[in-house]
Amino acid sequence: MGAIPCGFESHLAHNMPLKPITFEEKDLKKLFKLDTPMARIWRKVRKFFRSLIWFITIFGITFFALNSAAFWQRADFASGGREIDSPPLDLPTPISPTINYEPEIIIPKIGVQAPVIYDASYSTIIEQLRGGVVKYEGTADPGQVGNVVIVGHSSDFPWSLGKFKTVFALLDKLTIGDEIILPHGPNRYIYKVTETRTIKPTDLSVLQRSSTPNLTLITCYPVGTTLNRLVVTAVLSEGLVGSIQVSEPYLGEKLTTAR
Repeated sequence: MGAIPCGFESHLAHNMPLKPITFEEKDLKKLFKLDTPMARIWRKVRKFFRSLIWFITIFGITFFALNSAAFWQRADFASGGREIDSPPLDLPTPISPTINYEPEIIIPKIGVQAPVIYDASYSTIIEQLRGGVVKYEGTADPGQVGNVVIVGHSSDFPWSLGKFKTVFALLDKLTIGDEIILPHGPNRYIYKVTETRTIKPTDLSVLQRSSTPNLTLITCYPVGTTLNRLVVTAVLSEGLVGSIQVSEPYLGEKLTTAR
């Protein structure tokens, strides 16, 4: 074939149809996507915060699901339903010194009425909490000049055994002057709240004997965690004052209440 005449090539190219150039969305993103150091850092920051938001969301849903009973109880109290529905005292009228009350604790303001286990050792507290609240080993008995220390759950895992997993979920709602009732033996003792505070689990000073007939309630706080201990202190206001506490509280490494 002979050579293409000069000028014909340009004429041919001028009349040949050109292939259209198309851009998809991903091509446009690549075209305008910066690749500077700051852009790369910003992409990493955005990715980190997206992951963090997902983590917080999943953690929050799981946390509230595990402690739903306690949080529902607190929501009910906040709506005004809990204080109205104080439990019936169900206490027999004492007609003779031989009557023995069932060992329990009653806190009308927050609707608590639960058995008290008085003979539990330190090593069995977790197990005994399934049946109510527990008097700390070595502390005073109700009515004694000394310190009655009672521990209970504020929350526990849904699969844990027992009916009293949220018995102290509303303990932080108590204020100075609120009543705590301890029927015990032939007597019915009423203590009035004097102080509420939070402490570290390793602070064992709240177990110490006192020179007055006191009551101390302890639970884990905030609800659903074991970070701190909520301590409610009360003093005897009604009931016969008995003997002086001579026993010493068992001092472990930390205050055991197990959520």
